[in-house]
Order: sequence, then C-alpha cells, then structure tokens
Amino acid sequence: MKWTRAGDLGLWAGLSLLVLTESGARNDPLWMRAGCLAVLAAAVLLRRRRPVIGLSLVIATEVVILATSLGTTMGVPIALIPAISLLSYVSGRRETRLRQFVIMCCGELAALLILSLAVHRDVPVTEAVLTWLLILLLSLVIVVLPWLIGRYRAQQALLATAGWDRAERIEREHRMEIAQERLRERSRIAEDMHDSVGHELSLIALRAAALEVDAELSERHRQAATELREAAATATERLGEIIGVLRDGEASVVPAQESVAELVDRAAASGLAVRLIQEGNAELSPMVDRAVHRVVQESLTNASKHAPGAEVTVTVSQVDDHINVQVLNEPTPDPRNSDEVRGSGGRGLAGLGERVRLVGGSLRAEPRSTGGFEVLARIPRAGGRVEVPAESGAADERATVRRNARRGLITAVTVPVAIGAIVGLVAFGYYLIAGYSSILRPAEYDALQLGQPIDQVESRLPAMQMVDPPSDRLQQPKEWSCRFYRPDVPFSITYAYRLCFQNGVLVAKDIVATGSVRPEPEPAEEGTP
Repeated sequence: MKWTRAGDLGLWAGLSLLVLTESGARNDPLWMRAGCLAVLAAAVLLRRRRPVIGLSLVIATEVVILATSLGTTMGVPIALIPAISLLSYVSGRRETRLRQFVIMCCGELAALLILSLAVHRDVPVTEAVLTWLLILLLSLVIVVLPWLIGRYRAQQALLATAGWDRAERIEREHRMEIAQERLRERSRIAEDMHDSVGHELSLIALRAAALEVDAELSERHRQAATELREAAATATERLGEIIGVLRDGEASVVPAQESVAELVDRAAASGLAVRLIQEGNAELSPMVDRAVHRVVQESLTNASKHAPGAEVTVTVSQVDDHINVQVLNEPTPDPRNSDEVRGSGGRGLAGLGERVRLVGGSLRAEPRSTGGFEVLARIPRAGGRVEVPAESGAADERATVRRNARRGLITAVTVPVAIGAIVGLVAFGYYLIAGYSSILRPAEYDALQLGQPIDQVESRLPAMQMVDPPSDRLQQPKEWSCRFYRPDVPFSITYAYRLCFQNGVLVAKDIVATGSVRPEPEPAEEGTP
C-alpha cells in the first residue's frame, strides 16, 4: 500500500510539474493552476478503479481551457495532453468498455464545440467548425490511439493468464484422471469378486442342495448340507452388499480365458441342469467374447441361486452382424424355492447391462409370462465403442483470447486510420461547401458602395464567409468588424475581398492577398460605372 501511494504521488508530481511550468510561462491565475492540480490528483487516484471517470475529468478541464483560448493570443495549452494520453492508455488497459469510452469522447467533443461557439461569438462559425475538426483529428492520436494500445496490451495479458490457467486446468484434470483410474480399479476388483467368488458360492450352494436330497446320506448329513446351502446363500448376499459399495465406475473389459462352452460344462458338472446351443462359430473380438461370457455366467449364477433345480438353456447365435445370447430357465420344480428378485438388489444385472453397453449392445432381462426367467443380450459382432474425445474448453478459451488479441491489434491500427480518413473527408467536404458558399462575384463586389447600411450590403453577400481568411496578416482598427469573401471557387484564387463595417455602415472595401502572388485588380465589366 505504501509503495502504491508513493507511485501515485510521483505520477501526480510529474504531471503537475508540466502544468506549473506552462502556467508560469503563460502567467495563468493561481486559481486556474490549483484547479488543474486538483483535477490531476483526482484522476491519478481514480485511474485504477474508475479510469474513465479520471480521464473524463482531465479532458473536461482541457476542453474548458481550449474553448476559452481558441481565437485569442493566449496560445493553445498542451500541459494536460500527456496526462490525457496516459489515462487513455490506462483506461484501455483496465478493460474499459468500448461503449463507455465512445460516449465519453463524443460528449467531450460536443461540449468543446458548443463552448467554443458560445464563448467566441465574434469568430465565424465556419472557422470554429474547422478548428473543431482539426482537434478531432488530433484527439485520434492523443486519446483514441493510446486507448487502443492499452486495450491490446490487456488482451495480451489475458492470453498469458489463460496460458497459466490452462496449465493449472491440465494439472487438475490429471489428478482427476488418477482418481478415476483408482475408481475403475475398484470397479474391476468388484467385478472380479462378483463374477468369480459369487459364481463359486452359487456352485457350492448347488452342490449342497444336491447333497440335501441325497437319500443315501443320513438325516444329520442332509441337515448339514442344508445349513451349508443357506450359509452359501447368505455369503452370496453379503458379497453382493460389499460389491455394491466397491462398484463405482465402468466395468472391466479384459477378455476372459474361459470359453462359454467350458463355463457351461463346469456349471453342469456342479449339478446345474443346463444345456448349450451354439449356432455359428464366428470369431469374436476380445471385448465381445468377454461380454458374452459375462452374460452367460451372471445368468447361470442367478438361475442356480433363485431357481434351484430348474432347467436352463443357453443359446448363442449369430444373426447378421450381431451375436444374440439368450439364457432361459424354466420354472423351478419346487415353488417354495422360487425367487423373482434377480441379483442382490439388482446389482448383478445392473453391472451386466453396463458391460453389454460398453461393447455397443443391449440387454433385456425379465420374467416370462409362462413362468421362469429370460435374459437376452444383443451385441454387435465387431464390438467396441468409439470413445469420443471430450472437447477442451481451455483450448477453445485460449483460441478465443488469441483471436481477440489479434483483433485488438488490427483495431488499434485500422480504427484511428479509418476515423481519421472519415474526419478528413468530412473536413474537406465542409471546406468545399464553405468555399463555394462564400463566393462574392466581382460584379457584386463592385456594386457595393461605401456608406451603405449593413442590411443593404448583406442582401448582396453570400451565405458564408471564408473559412481561412488572411485576417492575421492585416492591420485594422479595433472598432471595425471585417468579413472576407472569395471571388471564385476554392484553390483557384490568390486574393480575397475584405468588407469592414462600423456602427452598421460599410466603411472599407479592398482586395487583400491570400497567398504569395500579389493580387491584380479585376477588370471592369462593360456597363459598370
């Protein structure tokens, strides 16, 4: 904070030194000097938070000084111009809105023109307007150009900041990828536990059920088999609950080593009444083969658990470019062992549906109307899901910032040139209009007589006066009010007519030089006295 205030004080002192030096040379009153110093102090303090307000204060002060100085012998004050250019740059650097800046500039320029016309009523309007257009051209260099440069520098700074933000975003994304990979690993562990351990527990329960109905065993052994089957079922339920906590992410897509035929044979050896129907022997991708294996494995596990003793039919067929997997179990012989709920809270089928979806397939699992349960999966034979890379918002943001920076540079160059060209054309057009509107023909000039009242003279005069009269090179009494007119179109004459009035009467008329060539009197026309 101390260094900031010290910088503000130093900037104010430097700008104030220019004002005091110029004011001392011009012998300006003390109140004017104090007012300029106070405005500079306010502008320096406002340049960080409200740069447009500080800039408008300094420009308004310069406008008042210019309006009172133009057309006089005081000269044009320029001590505030460095402060205006500096504050214009700061205003653009602070991301000032273009609309606010344009409104401020237009208001200040309009105020300058109005004040000039109101303060110096004796100055011709054409001369005041041309002077104002000249100041408008100078303001493009003094005000607009620094603002555009500051705007471009702000865009560059934003681009650099966007680069650091991009690096930080990449680091955050990398950490998120690591966390997601951990979640995927947990999901793989959960899938493996559910697929292998859950299936083995189901087979244990199935073997225990077979021992439970074996007539050769004693009642004590059959009771132990019943307890073993119930314990296996309970363990399967608990395993499902644990898996539900661990499962969070995509399923593993590692292909299995065990084929569907081997899986069915192993289930049949455990006592499950299952048969396999295979139609076609197409080569499958590893992901599709793993998905088919998972559909059959999960379906057999659910059938042995929820419909013990029921016959199960596994059908794997190829239809066009798809593989259809159907696992159908008949109703259980003992309705008391029937369970309509598939999986532990549906977790097995939910994971199975995700596995099928990962290879671009679809899964349907529902009870049959005639009893039993059906699982049907339809998977593309080519398999695989195309991963669409996510678009990088940071890259888009960086491209936008770069585009804005380039646009700012182009604007900083082309806008002042374009505005200057437009203002120059307007000024040139105004000069031509004023030139053609200030032509006093030689015959009309010769018809004017000294001593004529001003109202009679004005009836013969053109609508406007010359915008560039040679009045500064001529001596005339202070009581006279002189007007200048050109005898021909602009750029074609080297002299002008001067008419001077005093007390509402024409007191002098003469021909004055407007260039380096001495004027020659107009030849008298025939019939002119």
